[in-house]
Order: sequence, then C-alpha cells, then structure tokens
Amino acid sequence: MKIFTQLLTFLPGVQCLALNVAQTHHSFPLPLRILHQFPLPTYLQSAAVRTDGDIYIVTNFPDGSTYSISGATTDSPNISHIHRAGDVNAATGITETQPGVFNILAGRQSDLGVGVHGSFSVFELDTRFGKPAITELVRLPDNGLVVGVIPIQGVPNTLLVSDSTLGKLLRVNTRTRKYEEILQDPSMIPPPWAVLPFGIGGMQMHKDYLYYVSSFRASIYRIRFTKEGYPAAGAKVELVVALRSIYIDNFVIGPGNDDTIWAATNADNRLFAITPDGTITVVAGAPDDLTVAGVVGGAFGRLSDDANIIYLITSGGMLNPINGTLFEGGKVLAMDTTSFLEKYKNKLSLSDEHLPSNSAKPPAKSQLPVAKAHSDNTVSKSILEIVALSFRYIVGR
Repeated sequence: MKIFTQLLTFLPGVQCLALNVAQTHHSFPLPLRILHQFPLPTYLQSAAVRTDGDIYIVTNFPDGSTYSISGATTDSPNISHIHRAGDVNAATGITETQPGVFNILAGRQSDLGVGVHGSFSVFELDTRFGKPAITELVRLPDNGLVVGVIPIQGVPNTLLVSDSTLGKLLRVNTRTRKYEEILQDPSMIPPPWAVLPFGIGGMQMHKDYLYYVSSFRASIYRIRFTKEGYPAAGAKVELVVALRSIYIDNFVIGPGNDDTIWAATNADNRLFAITPDGTITVVAGAPDDLTVAGVVGGAFGRLSDDANIIYLITSGGMLNPINGTLFEGGKVLAMDTTSFLEKYKNKLSLSDEHLPSNSAKPPAKSQLPVAKAHSDNTVSKSILEIVALSFRYIVGR
C-alpha cells in the first residue's frame, strides 16, 4: 500500500482547498442508523439488496469478502460472512440477477484502487440451496479494474460491466461466457488530473437510460439504451449533473420510479441528493465528520417497510482520512429518505398553487433533465490537477 499511504500525506491539504471553494448547497440532514461497523481496515465497496430484504456487501480491502445482513429493519440485525475468495484480493461490484443469485466482480489489485490488468472475473454466488456456492463464470483478460455491474432486465444471463481503467462499457453473457465492448466515450476515460486511473464507475438503468458516474470528474452522465442492452441508435451521452467535489464514487436513483439521484462522494464524506429540478442538497455527512466517512454508495430496500430507506456503505474514510489521520472501519447504515421526498413533493405542490389559474402547468418530468445549474467543475478539476502533480512527485521520487 505504498502509493496509498503516501497519498494520504498531502490529500488533507487538498481537502482544505476544496472546502474553501465549495459549491453552495442546500442542507437537509436525514436520520441515520448504524446496522454494523467492521473492524479497521475494512473498505466496503458495493451493496445489493436481495428480494427477501437481506443486504449483501462485498469488500475491496483487505480482501474480496462477501457478507450478508439480515433483519435490517429490526433492532438487532444479524451479519454473516458468506465467502472469501482465495485467489483474489478485491471484490468491486455485486448485483442480484434472480432471487437468491448474485453476480460479483472480483480480481486482484496491487494497491488500493489499482487493479491488476486481466485479473478480474464475473462470479456467480448462489444462495438458494443451503450453503452458498460461488462459481467463476466469465474471465475478463483484456480489462483493467472493473467496478460497475448491473443486469439487463428482461434479457436473462446478461450484464453490463464498466471498466474504470480503460473507460469502456462491456455487455457480458454469463451463459455463453462471452463479452463484447459496446460503448466507449471520453466521459468514461480517466481524466488527465486523476490521481488513480478511475474513469467510469457505478451505473444504474432508469427509465430507458443508462446512468453512470465518471468518478474524478465528479459527474453523472446518461445515454438512452435499448431493452436489449445496447446504446439506442443515434443516442448521445448527456451530462446530468457535475458536483463541485473531489470525487463521486457511486450513486443510486429512486426510490422506485422517483428521479432523485443520491450521490456518494467518498473522499469528502458526504451524500448528496439531486432532485429533477437540479437542486443539490447535502443529506448526510461533512468533509470533517465521521458520520458517513468515505461513503461509497448504497441500495434501496425492497420490502414494503423499507422501500424509502437507502442502505449506505462506507470505506471508513480510508481514501482521505480526516485531518490526515482519522479514519475507521467501514460501516453499513440505514438512511430514511421519507422526509426529504415529502419536502420535495410539497415544494412542487406549492409551485403549482402559485401558478395563475389560466396558465399551463410545467410538463411532468418523466426523465431526469440534463442539469445546467452546478455543472461547472472547473474548481474540482484544478484541485485534482494539484493532486495529480503531487502524486507524480511521490511516485517519481
């Protein structure tokens, strides 16, 4: 972890710089409850909620383990260790493809966030019949650090996988065990100022669009997709939102058909909510706070009593310790979004009430618009250029 350790010596200064030029955001802290905290150093990387309500989590460090949490809505959640692969040391993505069956991305990294080229594979974890069984399905020998994985609904045995290192999107058939590159866009490639080779990250399909994050651009993009899991003819990549932040690790849209984006910044310990009208709100955490230190992403509950709850996972702030020294073991938290969603709906209702009686109401937003407000990430770019220069100095000395 030499590179990672040396990076920590200058990132706190960069964080302070970021605070001085931060975007103006609204603030609406939402209630949080800790379900489980792991020991140091545990970096939680991805989460998926099973159809029965259990939460499945994979770790990026110190090993590629899989855990489950049952009884998440109770006062005494139960955590179980499911699997630890012997020949890989990082698991980067997990998704449920059918009830009780998950696909996991796992491979080797030479340092935290530095994938060994050609070492990653798509695995299947079957939890339906007693003892969980894991099988390697598709090797990805031509790819770097793959981090995002989602199923294509209605197309069995087919996944979309994002390669963060090479900046491209793969369509993987787990039955034929073959894959194809279907999209590469400049927004998916790691930018010149990236400290580590992170480009495209997490993804979600939402209302005929594929949404994806470009981590070091702190931006979320979208492109229209077909039901078969290919970019639609003539479709172009559109910028949805760019936060003035160091980084975005992952995001989730919802709950259900709701168009709110919940973006996790990891490096500055905050979770943002971006509503369809472009309003950006901090709903959890702060750069100098351990509440959601190193928040990586999350997943909405799938039961009737937790449909508005996001189960957040964190890295404990390992990527950028507070004041350069303070970090903790990753943890799983439950965040209730109900009050925020109600506030936004009330805001829309009040806007409608102030319309003249003879005026037409604004068109319904069936899709998240391409955000125009808050789309300038020039300051973040400058900050990260400083980071990159420092990184090149460390590596070269």
